[in-house]
Amino acid sequence: MLGLVKRFAMNPKVIELLKPAFGNAKGLITPGSVAGRLAPDALFGVLAATQTPGDAFDKGTAFLASTLGGGLGGAALTTATGGRLGQVGELIGGIGGDYLGQMGGDSVQRLKDKVTGGEGLTAYERLSTEQQKEFAEQLRGQILAQYGMLPGTREQYAVIPSNVG
Repeated sequence: MLGLVKRFAMNPKVIELLKPAFGNAKGLITPGSVAGRLAPDALFGVLAATQTPGDAFDKGTAFLASTLGGGLGGAALTTATGGRLGQVGELIGGIGGDYLGQMGGDSVQRLKDKVTGGEGLTAYERLSTEQQKEFAEQLRGQILAQYGMLPGTREQYAVIPSNVG
């Protein structure tokens, strides 16, 4: 499998096609030019990972989805237009790719949650569900305390018993 990928990536036609997206000022594809193109997307991937609730799998999925989506989206639009749009094409392609990557990452997180016995939710959806349950419990306690229905609250002494004569 790796050999097939290497043969595809080293094909002169593929290299010529990717030059507008990954080439440097001289038109050569170098490790530095590829890193320079993908570094901003990797930075946003790190931001996405650090802000995502959940376990390491959820954070890793957010990182990969943002990095690969943004990087490949920008490269795809730049390649498709032959680099004629310049940095604007990279930006538009990166944003579009990031949206698509996020949708793919959400699907992976939902699948992981379903496989591990959950409801098939993303990390953010699980966090929202937990927060809604906590809020409902707080609200329930507050209402019961307000009407003196919880023993040990000060409001229970403010209630006038109806059988006092």
